[in-house]
Amino acid sequence: TGEAWRSERLLLNKEVLAPEAVPGFVPLLSAVGEDFVRRARAQARQSGHQCWTADFSQELFRFALESVCHVLYGQRLGLLQDFVEPEAQRFIEAVSRMFHTTAPMLHLPPALLRRLNTRTWRQHVQAWDVIFCQADKCIQNVYRELRLRHRSAQEHVGILGNLILRARLPLDDIRA
Repeated sequence: TGEAWRSERLLLNKEVLAPEAVPGFVPLLSAVGEDFVRRARAQARQSGHQCWTADFSQELFRFALESVCHVLYGQRLGLLQDFVEPEAQRFIEAVSRMFHTTAPMLHLPPALLRRLNTRTWRQHVQAWDVIFCQADKCIQNVYRELRLRHRSAQEHVGILGNLILRARLPLDDIRA
């Protein structure tokens, strides 16, 4: 709140949302897009009909999550693979659950749902716990890689990596 929040928000707007920042995201999005197209072509060939026969909405959801994570963290989660690691699968399910539980919460005050400890509230909180754990793990990985110089400033390190490299915000504020 207050001036600190405003100052950090303006910094984030400049570093992340400015048109000059976009070219840094293009290679990250391109890599995910190319993998998605390869996956779509492979699945079309495997179908025997030369067309997509899988659940396209689920594939697009995984593509979107992979893209967002790659731009944010500069890391891939492997969501476009035939075999998705159990931890990544939990993340996919948590984001999906968070979306599904948000809709009912728009009609009832969250404080009431929390007080009543409804199933929707519990599922929503559990989903956010998984999402925040995944985000924290990615942030720690990026921080460690940058500090150990396993990645250079010339690489595309994602939004959080750029914020860490520029050292204009404390790590706890970047996490928040």
